[in-house]
Amino acid sequence: MGKQDNLIHSDKAALRGEPGYVWRSGQKRRLAMIRRWAALDGACILDNGCGLCTYLAAFGRVAENRRFGLEIELARARLALPTATGVAAGAGEALPFADATFDVVFSNEVIEHVQDDRRALAEMARVVRPGGRILVFCPNR
Repeated sequence: MGKQDNLIHSDKAALRGEPGYVWRSGQKRRLAMIRRWAALDGACILDNGCGLCTYLAAFGRVAENRRFGLEIELARARLALPTATGVAAGAGEALPFADATFDVVFSNEVIEHVQDDRRALAEMARVVRPGGRILVFCPNR
């Protein structure tokens, strides 16, 4: 059993989903869309709901040392630490970052899991710099 086994079979999966454990072609396509809509080169990026930092690892090619994650599951946040500049444990409705900190705020399939989606969106708007980008992906079925 690997250190991620307890996360794969999480009893919270129905509530919060499961993070991506393997980089897949769909994520590659999504990264291309992200790059189309946000300037990532040298950007300070927040992955709001980073799971195990799959996207932050991909962002590392362009935003080395300026990649941060937020994860509500403490065990996942700990596993994500080596992949990002920093990872905070917390909820999207109360981001533990100063106003106008990030050039890009990225949220991948998280908004459907928060308790208050309006508050979560307001927090993303609060921590993005003027002229920055907020990119939100959510299920569309």
